[in-house]
Amino acid sequence: MAKKKQVGGKRTGAGRPTGPDGPTVLVAVTVPEKLVGELDRLCEAKDWKRSRAVTEAIRGLLKRKGAS
Repeated sequence: MAKKKQVGGKRTGAGRPTGPDGPTVLVAVTVPEKLVGELDRLCEAKDWKRSRAVTEAIRGLLKRKGAS
């Protein structure tokens, strides 16, 4: 029986490049529906993805609290 050729696996340079802050992590949260609507309007105005808006909000909170 012939050996099956292996396909896939890790390849150098494959996948999404990491940003300046390093790798990202998926965080699932529940948010009031009204806030999501407001968030989406902000994202539309700034041409941002939700992830960026939430990241910027977390940065602002940490900066105000002196944690960063």
